[in-house]
Amino acid sequence: MSTDALRGLADLARDRTTRQGLEAQLAVARQRLADTQQRAAAAVDTLAGELADVDRLESMSMTRILAGLRGSRDTDLDRERSEAQAAQYAAAEAEARRQSADREVTDLVARINALGDLDARREELLSAREAEVAADPATTTVAGRVTELATAVGTREAELAQLDEAAVAAQHALGALREADRHLGSAGSWSTYDTFFGGGMVTDMVKYDRLDKAGQVIRQADSALGHLATELADVGLHAVGGIQVDQMTQFFDVWFDNIFSDWAVRDRIRQASDRVRSATAGVGETLEVLVRRRDAALEDLHRLRAEREQLLTT
Repeated sequence: MSTDALRGLADLARDRTTRQGLEAQLAVARQRLADTQQRAAAAVDTLAGELADVDRLESMSMTRILAGLRGSRDTDLDRERSEAQAAQYAAAEAEARRQSADREVTDLVARINALGDLDARREELLSAREAEVAADPATTTVAGRVTELATAVGTREAELAQLDEAAVAAQHALGALREADRHLGSAGSWSTYDTFFGGGMVTDMVKYDRLDKAGQVIRQADSALGHLATELADVGLHAVGGIQVDQMTQFFDVWFDNIFSDWAVRDRIRQASDRVRSATAGVGETLEVLVRRRDAALEDLHRLRAEREQLLTT
């Protein structure tokens, strides 16, 4: 009794559930993209202003003349150049986040389009199934239930795939967060030493090396949380611990603000460390929920398959 139409209906149910999940992910990914686009545009505007300040001091202008008269031109120019470099760094960070969000949207749109016209497929399969039942009246007593089971099996298979993808994303996010916590702790200790004990050139070099590494792993954790938010959208989870999923894509915005002063560095490290620990706990709880739901879905899938097999072989 396992016919081409029944197998097609099972495949269709799986694809319809997959599409629904991808569309939910796409809504989250598009919001993340809009946020990162706005942030990148603001960073570019800020950079343009800082570069204009440098240009004014480097060119023959009233600004340069006044700075020279009061003996502060070199100091002012150094400060403006440093601020311009900080703005360039912030603009690069913002653009990297925008590109990451854009890639996610592009991938999801492609995956949705690849599924094709599911409504047209459904109509064709239902017509084929009706023809099969009409051709063999002896099957009418169980045909309806077999059709229901084919649809249910396809739906559950798609749900399992979604839960697996979300669990993998959660595991990746956990790894990135734990690495971020390790590097932030190292950067924080050197920042505190430099702020309160004077530091020096060697301390500065070590501190900024730690900050560079912390920045790299924060970017990885930020991207991992953003991807996890999209994966959770199609499994019906709306929060990670106490963190709303729609807030996860902005969770580390505090780190990407301008941090180029000793006190700001120390404060950003502290805030980022607190958020890393909060996110780690929340993602860990979410992973446990995903594992429990996957186990339940797998058990239900086994039950559905067993019932279907019994109907098809008796």
